[in-house]
Formats: sequence, C-alpha cells, structure tokens
Amino acid sequence: MADLFPAGSGLPSSPFSGRQSGGRRLSEALLPPELAPRTQLRLAAVSRWNAVRGIRVGLCGAALLLLLIGANLATPIYPYLQQRLGLTPLDTTVLFTVYVFALVPVLAAVGHWSDLLGRRALILPAVALAAVGDAVFATAGSFWQLAAGRAVQGVAVGLSTGAAGAALGDLLPDRPTLAAKLTLACSAGGVAIGPVVGATLSGGTNPLLTPFLVHAVALLALCVPLALVHPRMPGRRRPPASPPRITTPAHLRPRRLALPARGRREFLLAAGAGFVSYAVFGVYLSLAPAFSAKLLHTDSHLTGAVVAALLLGSSAAVQLLVPPTSDRLVIALGMTGLAAGLALVVTAQYTGTPALMFIGSVLGGACQGVAFRSLFTGAVAAMDPERRGSELSTLWVIVYLGSSLPIVAVGALTQHYGLLPAVSGFAAVAGLACVALAAGVLRRGRGPA
Repeated sequence: MADLFPAGSGLPSSPFSGRQSGGRRLSEALLPPELAPRTQLRLAAVSRWNAVRGIRVGLCGAALLLLLIGANLATPIYPYLQQRLGLTPLDTTVLFTVYVFALVPVLAAVGHWSDLLGRRALILPAVALAAVGDAVFATAGSFWQLAAGRAVQGVAVGLSTGAAGAALGDLLPDRPTLAAKLTLACSAGGVAIGPVVGATLSGGTNPLLTPFLVHAVALLALCVPLALVHPRMPGRRRPPASPPRITTPAHLRPRRLALPARGRREFLLAAGAGFVSYAVFGVYLSLAPAFSAKLLHTDSHLTGAVVAALLLGSSAAVQLLVPPTSDRLVIALGMTGLAAGLALVVTAQYTGTPALMFIGSVLGGACQGVAFRSLFTGAVAAMDPERRGSELSTLWVIVYLGSSLPIVAVGALTQHYGLLPAVSGFAAVAGLACVALAAGVLRRGRGPA
C-alpha cells in the first residue's frame, strides 16, 4: 500500500522490449502485475483505485487490527470450552501456544517476501486466510479442531505482521514515529479489543459461532478494498538503481534469521522488552478469566475479558497518546512499572483485594506501553529501509516467542500446583527480567552511542 506495495524497483526491462505482443511489451505479457517492470505496472495494473495515502494507511492498520482481534476473540470463551469439552488449564495454554508455534515459523520463513513481492502480496492472502481460520474455530467441536483453527490464525498473522508494519513504514517515510505508533497500537489494540468483542458477542447457545461469523464477514469485507487499490501510491517512485524485487524463485527461499547490521543494540533492547511483555500478555489472555473469576466470585465472560483488556488496552492507549521518548530513565522506569504492576496483581489474590488487580493491570500496561513503544521506535528508525520487512519479521519472531514456552510452563505449573502459585512464580521471573532490562537500558545510556 505504498504499494500495498512492491518494494524496490521493477525487474530490468527485457532485451526484447522493443517487440510488441498485442500492443504490450514481452515482459508485460509474461509477468504478473506484481512482478512487471514499473512502467508497465503503472499502465497495465489490474487494480485501478489510486487511493490517497491516508486510505492506504487506514487499510494497513485495519488489516493488522482485525487480524489481532480475531486471534484473541476466544479468550473469554475458554471457561465455557473447558466445561463443554473437558479442557484442562494446560490444554488452554497449549491452544495459545499452537497459535504462536504456527505464527513464528511462517514469520521466520517468509518475513522477507514482502521486501521482494510487495506488501499487499502477503497482507491480502493473510486477511482471507484469517477468515478461513474463523470458520474452522466457529465450527470446532473438539480440542484438535480448536487447535487447527488457532494454527490457521497463526499462519495468517505470521504472513502479515512484518508486511503490515513495513507497509506503514513505507507509507510514512517522513514520519517514522507515527508509523511505529500505528503498528504497535493496532497490534496491542487488537489483542485488547479481541476479548471484549468475543465476550460481547458470545451470548446464546453457541458462544463460538456469532463472534467468529461476524469477524469473518468483516475480514472478507476488508479484502475488497485491499484487492481494488492500485499496487503503488500515485506519484511514488524509487531510484532506477534500486535492486530488482525478485529475479528467481531462489529469492523466496527461507533465510536464516539474523540481527540487523546497524542499530543492533536498539534491536536487542526492543526484542527483549517485547519478549517479556508478550509473555505477560499471553499469561493474562490465557488465565485472566479464571484468575479474575476466582477473585471476583463471578463466572461472567465479560468480566474476564475486561480484566485482560485493562492491561492490553492501557498499553495500546499509551502507545497512541504518549510520544516516544529517548530518555533512558523514563524507559527504565517503564519496565520497572510493569514489574510493579505484576506484583500488585498477585498481591490482589493473596489479600482478596480486587482493586489491586485493576490498579496493577492499568499500571503495568501503561508502563509497558511507554517503554516498549520507545524502544520499538528506536529500533525501527535504525533499520535499513530496503530490509525493513525482513528485519521487522525477525524482531516479531523474538517477541512472539514470549507468548509460547512461558505460557506452557505456567499452564503446566497451574495443573500441578494450582493457579495462584503458578502465576506468582511467573510474575517473579518476569519481574526480574523487567528489572534486568531496565538496568540494561540505563547502562547503555551511560555507554557510547
């Protein structure tokens, strides 16, 4: 969408470009529009809607937001599924990690494709595939069908995460801070809104059907403008010396994940903060309904969704409203505040004080939003624009890994020792990691740039 966009220049013109085939160049006749030389792409593109930049930004943000909403629609419905299908707490956490284990390999294997094929070439199929995942999940009648639906959702998010973030960066080259803000706000906002939407729409005899049916319709509706918009924004050019997008299928082979050549320190700090943050988010999303039900003495789906949304919604709101900072002390305090929020949530259970759970959730989310957004913005600003899709995908691989093994470990501990001891142990480890990252941020602030 700045093509929804092809990246880099087009393929070199054919040496037989003087020959015509039905009034077209040979290269135009043989290549699909996404791979055609740039001059032919402008003349012969199937998509004719030359949408302005604001619409393209909106489509990218909507795709990312809807995909993350869909991945978290089922959060408040898991207690119902536990009763209906006999799922254990470990089964619930495994369903969360199935999503991540499907997402991460896809993100790692094809994260660089959007740098070669264009951003829309990944975003549009991802949105359509997510609608398929909705259908699988809505009709699930067993643990394995739920796992299959989660896997399809993971593949869809894996296809789109790096591409959508890179697309926003391409569309807003003069405003990298805004691009990073929108990427993070749509990601965190989708994760926060998903449980609330799921709880709101899950009334009736089949709580799975309505939320996922409505979401699938929204995804399919989004496919229409994504398919119609012209691949390249009007007036956008790239230097003729830019490398070809793709010349052989070998370019599409999976690449080994590697740290960026420049801005490596910023990358590692952002990746570390994201890993810990998403571990906390994952535990909240998988266990918050049961955790809040025990403290508040209620079985309401909406109550558990609101508790989960407090942490994630606070993070998304702060990322939208508070500008990023380069002040290392503020970033370090943000990571420390996440640890403090976790401590308050655990203390709420031991003391039977619901107010501490709400305060801790908001405090932790807000502080995480300040710290992670600032670190993420710095990391993205340091990336090579021609490799932004690939490097963003590597960053998100590390971040999403935080939503996998730590959650399985907490689920296993919950099954053996109970919910409160398991969450307490996780909070202690995550809090220590937050403090260590805060120390790393301050230490780097005193070191050389």
